[in-house]
Amino acid sequence: MKLKDNTVQTRGVRPELIIAMIIADQVYTKHGRSFVITSVTDGVHSETSLHYPGCAFDCRIYDDMDNDVLVKEIKSKLNIDYDVIFEGNHIHVEFQPRRR
Repeated sequence: MKLKDNTVQTRGVRPELIIAMIIADQVYTKHGRSFVITSVTDGVHSETSLHYPGCAFDCRIYDDMDNDVLVKEIKSKLNIDYDVIFEGNHIHVEFQPRRR
């Protein structure tokens, strides 16, 4: 697991998001790829984005593989409180607790 560069900010990240990062790292490693986080609490996102309160991260995708496989595997290892979305140029993972 690594950060894209020193512009990626992790201050204020929720512990639940760290669990998702560890799981995503395991999935990427299984597929022989580096897990690279490209954004956490930094960057420009929508006004209501879960990045700002430390509940979301983005990670790098690879053009030479089926990124939907990564999304499905990460999603299958997390519970319903997480969303894993292929955004076209990155994978977005967010922690958003559901009422039960």
